[in-house]
Formats: sequence, C-alpha cells, structure tokens
Amino acid sequence: MEWQQLEYFIAIAKSQHMTNAAKELSVTQPALSRSIATLEKEFGVELFERRGRNLVLNRYGQLLLGRAQTALSEIEKAKQEIANQINPGSGIVSLGFPHILGAELFPAMLGAFRERYADIRFDLNQCSIDDLVKRILNNDCDFGITTWESVDEAFHWHLIGTSELYLTLPIHHPWAGKDSICLEELQGVPYVGLKPSCALSYTVEALLARSRVEPDTVYRADELDMVAGLVSAGYGVSLLPKTLGTGNYPMAWVKVDDPASKLTVGVVWKKDRRLTPVSEVFLGFVRDRYPRSSERSGA
Repeated sequence: MEWQQLEYFIAIAKSQHMTNAAKELSVTQPALSRSIATLEKEFGVELFERRGRNLVLNRYGQLLLGRAQTALSEIEKAKQEIANQINPGSGIVSLGFPHILGAELFPAMLGAFRERYADIRFDLNQCSIDDLVKRILNNDCDFGITTWESVDEAFHWHLIGTSELYLTLPIHHPWAGKDSICLEELQGVPYVGLKPSCALSYTVEALLARSRVEPDTVYRADELDMVAGLVSAGYGVSLLPKTLGTGNYPMAWVKVDDPASKLTVGVVWKKDRRLTPVSEVFLGFVRDRYPRSSERSGA
C-alpha cells in the first residue's frame, strides 16, 4: 500500500465524484480509478458504492476513512518535525490563539519575528481556549497565546502584554460620571459576561472571586463585541479591555480601583514536551522581545 493511494481515497470520499477528485488531485481519471481498484484489491472489499453519479463510502470505506486521515496526518507531522530538526531556520511553528486575543497582539509580534526569520513560517489556529489547551497537550500545537488564569501547572507561560480592565456602562448609567469604582460595588448588579470558552472569562472570574463579588450575570456571550453591544443597549455592565471591537459602541469607561484589574496575556507551551529547534528559535525571540516580562513555572 502506498500513502498516495490513501490520499486518492480520501479525496474521492470528500468529493463523492471520481472526475472532481481527479481534477483536484491533478491526475487522470483512469489513473485514479486504477489506484482505488488496487487499494480495494489489497483490502479484499469494495470501499464505495455508486448512487447515481456519486461514489459514496460503504461501511468498509467508512471504517478506513478515519484511520487513513489519521495516518496521513501523522506522516505529515513526522515530515515537518524532521524538517525542523534538520534546519531550524526554515521550519514551521504552530501557534494557537483564542478569538478575542489575536487581533492586536499578533501583527506586531509576528511582523517583528518575520523580519528577523523570514524563512520560518507559522501555522496559525484560531480556536476556543478549551481547544487550544487540548491542541497543546496533544502536541498538535507548539505554542498558544492566552491569559495566565486560563492554563494550569502543566504549562509554561511567558508574559507578553497587559491591558487594563475597565468597568463599561451604558452611557446614561448613574455611575457613568464616576472617576473610579470599587469591585465590591458590583455585588448583585446586572452583568454581561463571557462564556468559559473565552480566555478573558478566566481573568474576570478570578478577579471577582478575589474580591468576593458576585454580580447578577444576565448573559454570557462568545465575543467581546457582543458584550459591548449588550452593555451599550443597557442590559448590564461588564469588565472589558480597550481593545478592537469594544470601541464601536457608545459606552462609558470607568477605571476600576484595583491594581489587579488587568488582562495579562502570554505565550504558553507544554511543560514536558521537548521543543524542536525551530520552536526554540521562536521562544528565544519571545524572551528577547519581552525581557522584562514574567515567566511562570520556572521555564
């Protein structure tokens, strides 16, 4: 069996059409048909059934598909890891980030990195914080960008930036004219929060817990702009950073009288994973660019 046969098999399974798959793979249809026939002969069963003009996986094909995709994925990972070992100056670094943390941090950091290491490429993955943690733990992602509070002691974490958290209010709210506010004043107040899939939610929950404050959470959103929109519409108040997406709505921004009212963002990576040379290059760049920053877990 050749891995090219598995590539052809997966392509047909996705397109459900021999001609379309042949065009996608840039091979002739007879060559593609022969490859699948050889694969079916090796397994001793047919893998597809014809439905009109379409080719649909039968139960044997369905059994093979997931394993074939996993096999090719593992081979690609091995190829990349070998390439990274051979030449750390021209490999790929995989980097994941939650939706609300990437817009402002990535352009400056990645732009500066590319100026110094033009031949190193990034595989960027935007995902929820839960998916990011799983990707790093499963070695599917080298690094992540997230908050200190959203990861545990299984990770190293290096600070790259902070943003002050303000109490955002509808513009006609009685507190809108205040110079500052204490967190304790939020007890029982209607509050618009974020779902646990958002990294910022961990920061805010930890901040409120330290102050022993429980606002009346009326809604949890997926994105910052949704939170800002609901605050602007009068649904409640919220703790937010002045970042992209939050300035598009008319709101009052009041300083929080607590030095811990900050969003801390850093680069995170798995503790017990041996980094590839190209990953070491990226980590060295991060440490050089943010030397005054703190690093957790003795990395």
